[in-house]
Amino acid sequence: MTADTDIVAERPAAKIRGLMNVSGTQDLKKACAAAEGLAGDDAESAYLLGLFKYVGKGTQQDRKAASEEFAIAAGMGSQEASIVAEEIGRNPEDVQERLMDLRFRAECGDLAACREIFPLYDTGKDGNGCKGPVKKNHAEAIRLYMPCADSGDADAQNTIGYMYLMGKGVAKDRGLALRLLESAWENGCAQAAYRIAYMYDSGQDFEDPDLDKAYEWYVKASDMGYADAEYALAGIMFMQDGPYRNVARGVKLLIKAADQGQHEAQQEAGMMYAYGSNGVKRDQEKAVKYLEAACEGGVQQAMTNYANMCFEGQAVPRDMAKAAKWFTKAAENYDGMAQYALGCMYGNGYYFDQDDSEAAKWFQEAAEGGEPNSQYALGCFYYEGRGIEKDEKKAAAWFQEAADQGHLGAMSFLGMFKITGKDVEQDIEGGLELLNVAAKNGYCEAQFYLGKLYADGEYVKQDLAYAKKMLSLAARQGDPDAEVMLQQLKKMKRR
Repeated sequence: MTADTDIVAERPAAKIRGLMNVSGTQDLKKACAAAEGLAGDDAESAYLLGLFKYVGKGTQQDRKAASEEFAIAAGMGSQEASIVAEEIGRNPEDVQERLMDLRFRAECGDLAACREIFPLYDTGKDGNGCKGPVKKNHAEAIRLYMPCADSGDADAQNTIGYMYLMGKGVAKDRGLALRLLESAWENGCAQAAYRIAYMYDSGQDFEDPDLDKAYEWYVKASDMGYADAEYALAGIMFMQDGPYRNVARGVKLLIKAADQGQHEAQQEAGMMYAYGSNGVKRDQEKAVKYLEAACEGGVQQAMTNYANMCFEGQAVPRDMAKAAKWFTKAAENYDGMAQYALGCMYGNGYYFDQDDSEAAKWFQEAAEGGEPNSQYALGCFYYEGRGIEKDEKKAAAWFQEAADQGHLGAMSFLGMFKITGKDVEQDIEGGLELLNVAAKNGYCEAQFYLGKLYADGEYVKQDLAYAKKMLSLAARQGDPDAEVMLQQLKKMKRR
C-alpha cells in the first residue's frame, strides 16, 4: 500500500528491516550486524544501528554510542535520526527510554506499537491531551502507522488515506489516497466512502466536482449507516432540477441522519417541521426537538434561528427565556446577528432588565464584525450618547460603515449629515443621493427628511409639490412628524 514499494525494496536498509520485522523470521542479531555493515554509507542503516544500540536489542546497550550514530545519520540526511536526536536532548531519560522502546517495536512492524505511537506524532500530545514527549510531525506519524494500513487495518487506511488526500504532513497524492480509502471502505469503514464522496462532491483540489461519482460514494456510505453521508445525499435529492431529485427519499434520509445525531441534519429537520416544507406537515413538537438538539450540538445557525423563532413566537411557542439563552450562546461564539439581537433585547428591556451599556457592548461586538444593523444601532447610540459617551463623529463613521452595506436607516442619517455638514465634510449632492436611494426603497425617515428639506428650501431649492409627495409617502407609513408637517403645508396653501 506504500507509495513506492519497489523503491523501498531496493533501499540498502531493506534487508535490515526484513530481519527486524515481527511478521517474518525475526533475527535482531543478524539485523544489527547488517546495520553495522551498511551504516557507514547509508543514513537509514545508521539510524537503525542507533536504535539497536539505544535499546540494547541484537547488541549490547550503549546509549552514548547510539547518540553518536544518530548524529552521524542525521548529518547524512536521516530525518528519523534528527527527530530522535532532538528528543534525546529534550526528554528526561525515563520518558525517552519508554519512547525509544515504543519506536523500536514500531520499526519492527509491531502493529500495537504502531497504533500507540501514531497519535503521539500526529498531535504532539500525550494520552491526556497534555504536551507530549515528541513534537507534532505528521510525516513521521504516517510513516510509523503505515504498517497497520498495509496489514488491512481499516482505521489506519482511512486515516492515512485522508492525510494524503488533504496533504497533511505529506505531499497530496490523489491516487494513493483513493487506494487507501477504497481499501478502508472494503474493510468496513463507512467514513472512508464518505471522504471519497466528498472529494468528488467538492473537487478537493484535484479536479472539477463530479456529482455522479459523489452520489455513488455517498450511497455506499449511506448504505453503511453513515449519518454525514445520509445528510449529504438528502441535500443532493433536494436539489431543484437535479438529476437525482427525490424529495420523499431525501426527507427520509434527512430524518435518519438527524435521529443519529447529525447536527446539521437536525437543524434542517427542525426548520422543515417548523414551516412544513418538502411535503412534511408542520409539527411544533418535532421542530422544537430537532432544533434544540442542533443547538445543543453547537450549530450556530440553529441557535440564531431557534432563538429568533422563540422570540417572535413564530412556528414554535413564544419563549423569551429560550430566546435569550440561545441568542447569548450564539453571540458568545461571535455570531453577528445574535449579538445584534442581544443588543436589541438589552436596549429595549425584552426579558433582560433594560441596560443601554450592555446593549452598546453587544452592538459594538457585532459592528466590529461587520454586521450592518449593529453598525447603524451603534451609530444611533453614539449620536444620542445612549449607554456610551456621546460622539457624533463616531456616529457618522458607523453610519458610513452601515450605509456602505446598503442599510437604509444609516443612509438616511448619513445623508442628512452630509447635507448639513454635521461632523462630516459637507456634500449636498452626495447626501441627496443617499436619501433618494433610501426613499425609493420605502424608508419612511428618508421620505420625511426629503419632504422637510424641500419644504424648508434651506439646502435645496424649495419645491412644495415634491415636499408634499415625500411627506405623504412617509405619513402613509405612520410617521407622525411627516403627518404634522404635511398638515402645516396644507394650511399654508389654504391661506
